[in-house]
Amino acid sequence: MKIELEVPDSKVSFIMELLESIPFIKVKKTDIHVASKMDTTNYLLSTPANEQRLSDALERSKQGIIEHHNLFKE
Repeated sequence: MKIELEVPDSKVSFIMELLESIPFIKVKKTDIHVASKMDTTNYLLSTPANEQRLSDALERSKQGIIEHHNLFKE
């Protein structure tokens, strides 16, 4: 089983010491920014259709074919 914890900065040392003292618990530290990026990438590649769309978009970008979109109505 994998469990993810969010701990206030002021309590990290205590929680880490506690978890590391339990022999059957494996502690894996993760940088939240890296984890967030990986979650987004995994989500975007989670279906064959999304994976193909991203692959096609990357290929168009490499060829210099770029589409500009205005995200705000003027």
